[in-house]
Amino acid sequence: MTQLTILEKLSLQEFDDLVQQIISNLSQGQGFRLGESTVVSHYIHKPNRSRPGEINILVNRDAGQELAQEKLPSRVIHVDVFHEPARVEIFPLARVLEETIKAYQTRRQTASQDYAERIFLETGTGSGNLRELLEHAGNKISARGRNRNHVHILLKNFLQNEFDLIPCLVDTIETELARQGVEIRKVESIFHVEKKGRQTLPVYFMGFNPDQHNLWQLATALTSILSSPEDVVEFLQAFQPGLFRRKQTITNLRNKHGNLRELLIAMVDAGLLKRGVVADTLTRKGIELLNFVIQHQRELESQMRKILRSVSVPRSKYLSVRNTHVKAKDKRYTYISKTTAPMKDSWLGSIAVPETLVQAAKHKILEKRSTITIKREDIRVHEQEVSKPVDVCLIIDGSASMAGPKMKAVWQLAEHLLLTTRDKVAVVVFQEKRGRVVIPFTRNYTRLKHALRSIHPKGMTPLADGITEAIKLIKNRHVRNPLLILITDGVPTFGKWTINPRQDALKAADGLLETRAKVICIGVASNREFLEELAEHARANLYIVDNLEDRAALIEIVRKERKY
Repeated sequence: MTQLTILEKLSLQEFDDLVQQIISNLSQGQGFRLGESTVVSHYIHKPNRSRPGEINILVNRDAGQELAQEKLPSRVIHVDVFHEPARVEIFPLARVLEETIKAYQTRRQTASQDYAERIFLETGTGSGNLRELLEHAGNKISARGRNRNHVHILLKNFLQNEFDLIPCLVDTIETELARQGVEIRKVESIFHVEKKGRQTLPVYFMGFNPDQHNLWQLATALTSILSSPEDVVEFLQAFQPGLFRRKQTITNLRNKHGNLRELLIAMVDAGLLKRGVVADTLTRKGIELLNFVIQHQRELESQMRKILRSVSVPRSKYLSVRNTHVKAKDKRYTYISKTTAPMKDSWLGSIAVPETLVQAAKHKILEKRSTITIKREDIRVHEQEVSKPVDVCLIIDGSASMAGPKMKAVWQLAEHLLLTTRDKVAVVVFQEKRGRVVIPFTRNYTRLKHALRSIHPKGMTPLADGITEAIKLIKNRHVRNPLLILITDGVPTFGKWTINPRQDALKAADGLLETRAKVICIGVASNREFLEELAEHARANLYIVDNLEDRAALIEIVRKERKY
C-alpha cells in the first residue's frame, strides 16, 4: 500500500499545524500559498504575466460558481500547482492521486467518501474528475495537447475534517511532476484583488476549445469588445508580420482602447497571436481572422447595431441629486394624457373610466333618469401618448483619464440613443485646452459613429469651454426639447477666463439656464462635492455612478430622464 510521503517530510505536529493553518485561512475567506509552488483559495487565480511568480487571487470571482456551476459560494476549493511550461501527462497523475487517496483513507480508517467524484483535475493533456480519468485511461479527455504552467484542481464540498487531504494531494502532484521531468515554479507572492469592470471574452475565445467555433464567432466577440468592425481591422493590422505594414502603434491603440493586456493574453491563448522578442505578430489563424473581418464588415456592423438596440439594462446602482424642482419651466418629453370621445365605428381603445362615469352622470341628470346608464356617447377614451423627439447633446470629457472602456461606454450610449429613439444626437468634447463640436445634431448613424471614433482622449479637462461650446450649439440651431448630458470622471483642470478652472466651470454652468434645456450630470463619487455645486448652478439633476465604464447604468439614467 502506498504511504503518505508527506508524513516522511513533516512531523505529525508540523502536519497538524499546517492543516490548522489551511482551516483558518479558508474559513476566513483568505487564499494562501502552500509550500513553494501551490496557491489555495475559494477564488479564481490569475498569474501576473508581467511579473513571473506573482499570483492575483480575484476575491469577487468564486471558483465554484464560475468553474463548477455551483449556486452557492465557497463550496469549492481551488488548488493550482505551478510548474514550468510543459505537457503534464494527466493519466499517470490521476493514478498516483488515486493511490494517495487510498493511503489517506487507510490511515484515517474511513470508508469511501467518493473523492474520485469530487476531485476535478486538469493539465495540458486532459481534464475530468478523477473517476472519469481513471476509467478512460489511455484516451484523452478534452485534450488540448499544449503546454501549460500549472496543474489545476477543484475540490468539491470538502468538509473541514477532510482538509488534511489537501497537502497530501499537493505533495503527490509535486512528486509526480518531478518524475515526469517537470520543474515546479516558486510562487513569490500572492495578492488578493477585486477585478472590476473587466471585459471578458466568451469561453471559446479564452482558449477553451477554440477549434469548435468559427471565424464569425471570433469576429463578433472582438467587435463587441472593440466597438466596431473598423476598430477590429485597425487593431489586428497593428500585429501584421512586417513592421512597415503596420498602420497603428501599440501605444496609439492603448490610448484608444485602454489596457489591452487581458485581450492580448486571450488572443495568444486562442492561437491568434504569437509572442515575440521584438514584437507580437498574428499567427496564420490571426491573419485569416483579419481577412474575414475585412470581407464581412457590413454583416458585423449589422450585428453590432442589433446588439446596441437590444442591450440589456438591469437595475444599476447610482446616487441621484435632483434639482429640477427649482427650474423655471418643467420639461416633459411626452404629451400629457388627454381624453376624447371615440370616433364612430372605431375601436374604443383604452377607456378613461372616471371621465366616462362623469359624462354618464351628466346625462342622468339632464334626462332625469333614476339610475346611471352608460351609453356609447358617454364613453371617453385616452388619447394615445406620443413621445416627442428630443435633441440630445452629449458633453463628453475627453481628457486622458477617459481612455479605454469609459469612452467606449459613452460611444455606445450615443449610438444606442440614435438606434432606439427618434432623437437627434450631437456631441461636444472638451480636452487639452478647449472644447469643440465633434458633430452637430444628426440622425445619421454612420456620421455619428465616425465622429465618436475621432475622439482620442488626452490632455487636461477644460470643462468651462466644453459647456460654452454646447450653449453656442443650442443657441445657433433650432432645437426641440433639448437635453444636455454632461459626462465626466474628473474636475476641471484648465480654465477659460481665469486661472481658476473650477470657478470658470461654475460660471459657464450658469449660462445653461438661458438655453431652457434640461441638464443632467453624470460623474463619479470622488468628485461628488464639485459636481453637486456644478449641478446646482446649472439646475441639473446629478447622478453619481460607481464606474463610468458601466454602459447599462448610463443608458438607464438617460432613459429615466427622457421620460420626465
